[in-house]
Amino acid sequence: MLDPTIILLLVALGLLGLLPIALKKEKASRLEEELPIFLSYVYARLEAGWGLKKALEAAAGEKELMPTFHEEVARMLREAEVKGDLPEVLLNYQAPSKRVTSVIRSLGEEAFTGFDPASRVRVLLWDEEEYAAERARKKSESAENLAEASMMIMVLIPLFVSFTAMFGGSLELIFPIALISSIITYIAASALQGVPIVILSPRAKKILPAQAAIIGITIFLTLPFRGFTPLDPWLYLGLGAALVALSIPASYEVRRAIGEMEGGHLLAQGLAVKLELGYPVHRSFQMVKDGRVAEQIRRVSVGVKTDPRSRQLQLVLSTIKVVKDSGAGAKALEVVARTAQRLYHAYRDMRGRLRFYELISMSAGAVILMMSYAITRPLKEFSSRYAPQISGGPVIAQPTPFIFGQPVLSGLGNLLLPASVIISLTLGLAVSKLCDHTAATTWRAGIGILAATLIYLLLLPYW
Repeated sequence: MLDPTIILLLVALGLLGLLPIALKKEKASRLEEELPIFLSYVYARLEAGWGLKKALEAAAGEKELMPTFHEEVARMLREAEVKGDLPEVLLNYQAPSKRVTSVIRSLGEEAFTGFDPASRVRVLLWDEEEYAAERARKKSESAENLAEASMMIMVLIPLFVSFTAMFGGSLELIFPIALISSIITYIAASALQGVPIVILSPRAKKILPAQAAIIGITIFLTLPFRGFTPLDPWLYLGLGAALVALSIPASYEVRRAIGEMEGGHLLAQGLAVKLELGYPVHRSFQMVKDGRVAEQIRRVSVGVKTDPRSRQLQLVLSTIKVVKDSGAGAKALEVVARTAQRLYHAYRDMRGRLRFYELISMSAGAVILMMSYAITRPLKEFSSRYAPQISGGPVIAQPTPFIFGQPVLSGLGNLLLPASVIISLTLGLAVSKLCDHTAATTWRAGIGILAATLIYLLLLPYW
């Protein structure tokens, strides 16, 4: 039988081999997530009378709004400067995503012909809005498949324990199985994750090193080559509580961002209507009373830098600035409002469909411990009742030795707790990325670790 450490090393090597492919797919996913924002951003400026090159130069500087796409735009502009021909660069553009490649080349066709590309961008944007909603639906379905896979893990591990106990084998493979399943789940969830919709404040970002340290300590405590000690359950309780506590500022940012997402598209729609009715821009700003966006629009009106929590509101505010400075009118705001609205509803629908997965992530570790206890306790009682009689009987009458695995069943909880903790941690982080678009909201992982450890301590006298 292979040593668990060797199995882990083989798994690690396999994952390293797949890493370049995973990174390429992750970049393609992020570019596709940002594409509607990019097109909406460019369209608003084209509608305001900007040239395509100037609009692209502005997009290249939007590191927070388009954290992945701004690098691609900067690369296009660098190549255009070298070749001296922007349309040619756009026509020959190649991205990890075929969809993004097709859209950028379409812009190149308009630039090559010399026509105003604003109308083409608007049509492309409408198509991408529909595609964004469909992508969110597919992402929800994929996440639901992950939930089913997680439930299979919760069932298969106790079954593995029971069969191993019945046939007198060893439980040393239980941790690698649990670890591999958890890692695969987390990688799949990460691949589904596109650009974050939440912009964490500098104060909230300061918690990330502490969270990373706690996650690292938790993983170290579950390593198979480190001896399990009675103190570990209390350490798990402290680590789980720390993850919950550190998640509070990040969760606050998420709540604010969700409110801003809805307020952002309503703000753009309201301003567009007022501008169409002939209200002056500054007067329209003064009429905004929505507490979710009022402070940000006040900053725009006085020329102070904005600090929104959501990228959708940041897109709306950047468009409002262009309208304010150029007098572009309501058309650009209407299109941006439509984009922000579709992205918000796609996110809200996906979040609503992930509630079941959220519950699974917090209960998986505890369920594994309870199911394992419920399955193995009758076997242990049977073994303790009849094994002495079998061992004391005539030699010729002995059946297969350790048929109910008395040695295996001893200290079972010590073997299962690390596996339950690592599953709770990885599933909690995965669902945080899916639901909140940031792994900084670690409260689900913390609750899962707390629940698993408390169940272990409750069952400790019976293990």
